[in-house]
Amino acid sequence: MSPDLAEITRVLRDLGLTSYEAKAYAVLVQRNTSTAVELARSARIPRQRIYDVVDGLVQRGLARPVSGQVVAFTATDPRVAISGLVAEHRQRLSALALSADGVSDELAGLWSSGQQEQAPLAFVEFLRDPASLGARFLELQRRATSSMLLFTRKPYVVDNDQPGLDATRRIAESGGDVRCCYEKEVLDSAESVESLREFAAAGEQGRIVDRVPMKLCLVNGTHALFSLTDPVAGGLTATNVLVEHPDLAASLTFAFEALWEAGRPVLDAAREAGFDV
Repeated sequence: MSPDLAEITRVLRDLGLTSYEAKAYAVLVQRNTSTAVELARSARIPRQRIYDVVDGLVQRGLARPVSGQVVAFTATDPRVAISGLVAEHRQRLSALALSADGVSDELAGLWSSGQQEQAPLAFVEFLRDPASLGARFLELQRRATSSMLLFTRKPYVVDNDQPGLDATRRIAESGGDVRCCYEKEVLDSAESVESLREFAAAGEQGRIVDRVPMKLCLVNGTHALFSLTDPVAGGLTATNVLVEHPDLAASLTFAFEALWEAGRPVLDAAREAGFDV
């Protein structure tokens, strides 16, 4: 099978050679020796450029001159030459990594200082569209470590809440608190009930209530994500708000506990509705 010279020269360029150097070396390895003029002709390199090209190959250790009536050049063993080029890249990458570590530490200090500067209401974020709401909800679940308290009702923020299952299992296994108040409509379909069973198996405690006042996710006692239905348009539109404020989270926790006390265990309610869970 004939070599793919186009691919060979591409890789050589990726290793740091110029286009002319890559073409010249690919030709030179196929010969015992070659003069600069012969190499220019075979590799189709302008003659006024060939000496710079050959000098570059010699300096990179890819070729060496051979004495004679006319100076010729021979290619270095490709296995040695390529290893040398890769070693150069590794050295540069190691030096870059060391520099980057230093810059990272300096930037981290600046970033920490910048976090102290907060504009009024910087702890409040309004989420204007469903995509932003879904992204923030998934992010909150991933960041949850000690607790996650939820009010939930249709339509749900995300369809397949695998991150929620993962977060529930993680928090429950560490001794944390995961509880959810569901509206009774969650028992309308076998699919929804199966989801309830999966979350219960992961460690969530769930209760059924007649109605939740709003969709709510309280995480770690510090973050509150909630949706407020427009009092005029009703369920047609809602304002979604993410607030990082322990005092608000504490206040909403009191509201959660009051509704939680009024609910029925979710799996008991599902069995009463005729589901085998």
